[in-house]
Amino acid sequence: MWGFECRRLRRFIAVHQKARVMKKDDYSRWFSDRLMRQNRLLIGAIAAMIGLGLIATLLEAGIFAVILHIGFIPGSWIPSFIVSFSILGAILFLTYLRLPKQLSDAEHDVELHSDVTTIGTAPTMSAVWTYALGSLESDQTWIERLLSKLALSQRLFCAAYFTWQRMNQLKAIDVYDCSAVLRLLHRKAERVEVSELEKELQLPNLVTTLRNVSHSDGVMFLTQKSLGLSLTNRLVDDMAEWTERQTKVSE
Repeated sequence: MWGFECRRLRRFIAVHQKARVMKKDDYSRWFSDRLMRQNRLLIGAIAAMIGLGLIATLLEAGIFAVILHIGFIPGSWIPSFIVSFSILGAILFLTYLRLPKQLSDAEHDVELHSDVTTIGTAPTMSAVWTYALGSLESDQTWIERLLSKLALSQRLFCAAYFTWQRMNQLKAIDVYDCSAVLRLLHRKAERVEVSELEKELQLPNLVTTLRNVSHSDGVMFLTQKSLGLSLTNRLVDDMAEWTERQTKVSE
């Protein structure tokens, strides 16, 4: 217990030392650079999802075509492949219709000024990849596992489309407002309640800003009792590394 408190105290001191190094404009520049890095990672994710989806589609189409050719459509292989791709297309359409429910925002109710406000947080990329590749839960029935495998290519394509939408959302983010939230979290170096964020920053649109902040990897939304935010150690380290690089460049 004492060791944990010592580590927490050292982190608190280190964070405040780093926070004094970064100025207000530095947070905006750092966040802009981070958004660019996230954008490049999303491009790579889309390429990987589409590539895996194409491979899975060809494999599934081939298997369906063989089954149809042997059992239902003898003769030429062309009708079997046409029907096979039609089936895969229909599954893709149904998967796309369910996408908003499968990858929906997590909603949290927060009381602000005696009114209840709903804060939405975007799904993490880990959740997107889990959706694309299928759940690894061991309590699934064999039917659920079979259906999960059959819709693999369709989920990969839908996940790629969802990721492309996220890229467009990142381009519309207000860097100044989001960096102000991250600056406060960095300076506090502990859990910060949403009500405190709203009081100290006076943001023009708190709901939109917090959803935009949720796109940033390393921001934790803590839901115990009430909604609060905090930064992970790796995000704090990223700020410190960025500041060190900028210092070396200026020298």
